[in-house]
Amino acid sequence: FYAAHAVENERFFDDNGQYEQKATAWKKELGIPEHSIVFLFAGKLEPKKDPCLLIESFKAIDHPDLRLLIAGNGVLEEELKKAASTDKRILFLDFQNQQQMPVVYRLGDVFVLPSKGPGETWGLSINEAMACSRAVIVSDRCGCAKELVKENGIIFTAQNSAALTVAMKEAASSKEHL
Repeated sequence: FYAAHAVENERFFDDNGQYEQKATAWKKELGIPEHSIVFLFAGKLEPKKDPCLLIESFKAIDHPDLRLLIAGNGVLEEELKKAASTDKRILFLDFQNQQQMPVVYRLGDVFVLPSKGPGETWGLSINEAMACSRAVIVSDRCGCAKELVKENGIIFTAQNSAALTVAMKEAASSKEHL
């Protein structure tokens, strides 16, 4: 039997709604309006994950009700914060402990993994985001793209800012659609 990379899905489920409640309170602390659609990236801020492309693509969308939340630390952190400094819709969180991730994923409506590689063999964060009932946008360089992303998300061509922008606009077209 073929067994793709997997996570412990049950750890991310929110049977009693506690994670969702914590995420709602955290969004309020961050100043994110309740009606906003939030795109989330959580991971190492390193070149192979291509968070620079995500900021570039997000900034190309002129919509005041969208937010981009980037959670993590890494070698690109200073560069990313500088690139985002002119857009108050972009927010940053430091690295979050794995125990906090079920709440972190719920901060976003759409989880984005724009990896260009090399070395993004799967992208387990997509499994985790999906276990939290989140829509996903993933580059075609992630191993999970063909195997895991179906009706629950959008696959775009890695390193293509225009394609990522289109995918984000499509995802943001309706909160109910998500």
